[in-house]
Amino acid sequence: MSGAFPAFSLEAAFYLASMFEQTRAWFSRVSSRRTQGAMLWISALLPYLAISLATASFQRNAFYLLAMLCGIFAFWYVYTPRRVVYDVGFLVIAAAPVVERVFGRIYPSPEHHLRLDILGHLMWIRLGIMALLVLREWDPGPLSPWPQAHEWKAGFLYFVVSVVPIALAAIALHDVRFVPRHDPWWRIAVLASATFFGILWVVALGEELFFRGVVERAIYDRWNSPTLAVLISAAIFGCAHLWFHQFPDWRRACVAALLGIACGIAYLQTGSIRAPMVTHAFIVATWRVFFR
Repeated sequence: MSGAFPAFSLEAAFYLASMFEQTRAWFSRVSSRRTQGAMLWISALLPYLAISLATASFQRNAFYLLAMLCGIFAFWYVYTPRRVVYDVGFLVIAAAPVVERVFGRIYPSPEHHLRLDILGHLMWIRLGIMALLVLREWDPGPLSPWPQAHEWKAGFLYFVVSVVPIALAAIALHDVRFVPRHDPWWRIAVLASATFFGILWVVALGEELFFRGVVERAIYDRWNSPTLAVLISAAIFGCAHLWFHQFPDWRRACVAALLGIACGIAYLQTGSIRAPMVTHAFIVATWRVFFR
């Protein structure tokens, strides 16, 4: 659909910009926190307006809901103090639209093959990045789209160590079946590569930022216990997957918790969310190729 191209291009530009330290440093120099919040809020609404007007799918109630959600998210750290209770509130707000699949209702797709709700998910992740790292001044460690060599190495290492136990647990829990794809090798390679980088730059980036860079980091800083930090963040990560299919999807929650342990250890070992992003992306790509 040609009408979707400008909206996706605009959101991709905003999303990529949020991942670079130079962009965040520039944004942090904006005159006031209220202005920063307003800029985030407006930027969140522009892609929706672009796609809905181009496809004649604008819905007033959907726009009002989006404006309300993005307004709360963008201005949360403008008007709240830096306290644990408000950080927890921010994480709840971050998770709620994803768990409730709100973006699928706000961004209805006129064609089955085109998922416009991806615009909402990309917007929500980069809004969270900017609010946390700039307005809250939270330090989750290095954040950029491309891991460094030692992060690739660590992320791959924890994938190798964890993939068999996670797969065996998933099969034992009847969460998946071992059904390798029988497509031509080049199709499998394209699928695996597209899955890996799609997960690395979107799903893993957002989830590792919030669950490892925020939750695990906060627990570790407060109690100075690596074991407690990894286990609690992994348990919360698992619970977030109770809604993966039909609630309560406890099988997927248990499997996700195991992945959370592997990613949590990778984060502690490197101090960067880019290492667990690599582990996360390799696991999901493996799932797409070998399991159903």
